[in-house]
Amino acid sequence: MSRRSRLIAALVLMPVAVGLLHYVQVWAATPPALARTSDFAGTYVAATLWHTGHGADLYNEAVERQVMARTGAPVDHLYIPFVNPPAAAVVAAPLAFLDAATAYRVWSLMQLALLVTAVWVASRAAPWPARIDPMVRIAVAGAAVAGFGTGLLFVEGQWDGISVLGLALAYASWRGGHAAQAGFAVGLTSALAKPHLAIGIAAFMLGRRDWRALAGTLAGGLVVVFLSLLAVGFSGAGAFVAALAKPSNSPLAEMQGASGLFGSLLGAGGATYLLALLAGLGAALVAGWLGSTTRGRSDLFEPALAGAVALSVFGAPHLLGHDLTLLAPALVFGLAWQAGHAAHGWPDRAAIAVLFAWLLLSLATIADLGNRAVGPPGRMTPWVLVVLAVMCVLSVAAQLRRDPAAGRAPVLSAAHPS
Repeated sequence: MSRRSRLIAALVLMPVAVGLLHYVQVWAATPPALARTSDFAGTYVAATLWHTGHGADLYNEAVERQVMARTGAPVDHLYIPFVNPPAAAVVAAPLAFLDAATAYRVWSLMQLALLVTAVWVASRAAPWPARIDPMVRIAVAGAAVAGFGTGLLFVEGQWDGISVLGLALAYASWRGGHAAQAGFAVGLTSALAKPHLAIGIAAFMLGRRDWRALAGTLAGGLVVVFLSLLAVGFSGAGAFVAALAKPSNSPLAEMQGASGLFGSLLGAGGATYLLALLAGLGAALVAGWLGSTTRGRSDLFEPALAGAVALSVFGAPHLLGHDLTLLAPALVFGLAWQAGHAAHGWPDRAAIAVLFAWLLLSLATIADLGNRAVGPPGRMTPWVLVVLAVMCVLSVAAQLRRDPAAGRAPVLSAAHPS
């Protein structure tokens, strides 16, 4: 590996370190009052209710407000709804033994640890060239962890670390030839945390005709359903479905995917919902096509899956900045694949373009925070997501044109459609 590659990797790590230190600084400076009103507050309330034997009230707004008030949250900030399945309250129940502010700290650190672990898993499983310098791998992993979505996840105390780890474990399982395990990892973690973010990934599996992965996904989801029913019964599960349907829990003005794009361009209305639905369907179809290109083509797996993840996030009906952390493992294995196809060492132009787009995604997310203006160009984050997806599609298409018959020897188990 050339001195140029090591120098560029070191230059990448400098802003990465600054960004991560800034996230830690903001998190450490978060006062207890704000900690009690973080996104984690809804989870803490649900964990407390289940722990104290009030599982039937997990989605009862009046009861939620009462528990929030007892944690010391200000009276004007008592509505932070819990919209995860009941099983998630059981998972978080041990934190109910702590006070709200301490539980927030522990949960945030857990989510950051899960994200770092996910990036490490993806990097270990990724097809890095044998001659790649370890500094390059560290720089790419650092860039993936340092995205602005990580800062939001860490400070807000969201659930995405679980989904990100599920995706990374699924990727590693696919690389190891274990399709059913890959699907189970996606199904279990997505159902527990953010099922709407996995629609494009499921379409990718369907396009691959990866029935083992799809069966594993279904099994993982059923585990969460069973645990939820065991925890709160059918009435509690019905309350969960009703909570998901509340428009106040998915305001278009704050979304950063396709729904937020059209909402910011056109405002709320029937046309916005229809366009968002069509965009989500289109994203799923393209993700399915990407999956179909990998049938018997292990050489296309990384860019195709990375594109499917970007499309899955873009088309998700509910997307906020912290959810963009799902792209972190995709950045790692996508750049690892790109390094193996670089003709003139790392980074080539394609790798530079991807890293620049990753930086733009963070900048766009920062610009979209608190911006509820209606009019062109709308939300910036979904535009960058489209760019990332297009880059992956073009990489797959270029590889198909370059060598239509390459990679026919199956390395991944899902290359054997059944």
